[in-house]
Amino acid sequence: MLLAGGPSWASPSRQRTPRHSQESTGEPRLTAIAAVLMDAKTGQVLYDRSAHLEWPPASTTKIMTALVALERTPLDTPVTISAPVARFREGSVVGLPEHARITLRELLYALMLPSGNDVALAVAEGVAGTTATFVAQMNTRAVELGATQTHFTSPHGLYNPDHYSTAYDLGLIARAAMENPMFREIVQTRSWKFSLPGRHARLLINHNRLLSRYPGADGIKTGYVHQSGLTLVASATHDGWRLIAVVLHSTDMYGDASRLLTYGFAHYHPALLASAGEPFVTEQLSGPDVRVVGIVPQPVYGVVTDGDVVQHRVILDEHLTLPVRRGSRIGEVVFYDSGKLLRTTPLVAASDVPRHAQQTGILSWLIHAVRFPLSSVF
Repeated sequence: MLLAGGPSWASPSRQRTPRHSQESTGEPRLTAIAAVLMDAKTGQVLYDRSAHLEWPPASTTKIMTALVALERTPLDTPVTISAPVARFREGSVVGLPEHARITLRELLYALMLPSGNDVALAVAEGVAGTTATFVAQMNTRAVELGATQTHFTSPHGLYNPDHYSTAYDLGLIARAAMENPMFREIVQTRSWKFSLPGRHARLLINHNRLLSRYPGADGIKTGYVHQSGLTLVASATHDGWRLIAVVLHSTDMYGDASRLLTYGFAHYHPALLASAGEPFVTEQLSGPDVRVVGIVPQPVYGVVTDGDVVQHRVILDEHLTLPVRRGSRIGEVVFYDSGKLLRTTPLVAASDVPRHAQQTGILSWLIHAVRFPLSSVF
């Protein structure tokens, strides 16, 4: 549970909330109607502008298309191009000959680099049998990722009023996709020789020009339909630390993404908030000398602002009784940077504590917020 009335870093809202002037806060100047800057490792939001505004995602939809395909089907699987796919000519298309058998690997490059809408349909049919089944899989995966303001009606992203997402949700989807090594390889590729059976190989060029314009850029996907305007989901990595920027309806999408990424790399850094096994609280029972030590089970990472210190607060589960088993949850630790919620992690018992027959009192917890220096990581 979170502290009652505690700060929240991602409260869904379709309305843009008042912000301090960009000049006074050092925040980037953007042309986008909605934007988010996210740490790829933790999902922590470093900047947002109307991040939960529902908007047509256009071809950034194909991030999910590629992710679902990679998670469900081997790359060497041949896909037979159906007659409807071969005839499809709406928006950006690659042109796939009917009855051709093309590996999923080749199709994914044709999907993500030149943004082939016909390829998206071919991938959907090859992975799930029908486009409708594949789209249902996309929507299920979105829910699993926490992208609860996203709904897909197609694998390509051509406009449909029931096809929408948000800057925040696209960041979540991109974060998951960039954990896949093959996805990372595809989206950072600037050109690819696309092989069709019985035909000369064609050179496919990546539409994402940020790859050549921003140092460290390594993905991800552009998008455009008239109703959405220019959209971009971008990724860049500096010294092993990856940030994801999303801009929707931008008049300068590469400039907006570059300014967001530069802002993040200049004002924040990743840090280790707690090591695995680090103790945070000791509970002293009212009986004889019996204690429960609370530790964090896994390393806890966060992104912090330069020069600031981090506070933490321990929140204990109510109605905790003996016996306590090693590794069982006894509460949680909440980390803050300048009053802003960073991370929440479970607090577990470091060892078994047996039931004590003479225990009559209540638990007395020694809880206090502490300040400590952070070490940079990854």
